Amino acid sequence: MGLLSLPCRGLLRVFEEIAERAERELYSDEATMAELTELYARLESGALAEEAFGRREAELVERLEEIEARRRTSRA
Repeated sequence: MGLLSLPCRGLLRVFEEIAERAERELYSDEATMAELTELYARLESGALAEEAFGRREAELVERLEEIEARRRTSRA
């Protein structure tokens, strides 16, 4: 039975690794700041409407606040 569960455990580990990398990317202030910078550039070039900009900017600022809060709790 142990031999049969080996592929499942390997697949589970792959999914765990993907989740960990996605979380690191989501909570990366560098990636979020880069996205925010690109958002401002798209607004200035006229490629993005003010309304869409405002919504996305609010999401990114909120994410940056979450990142900072996570850092504060991890230091404590």
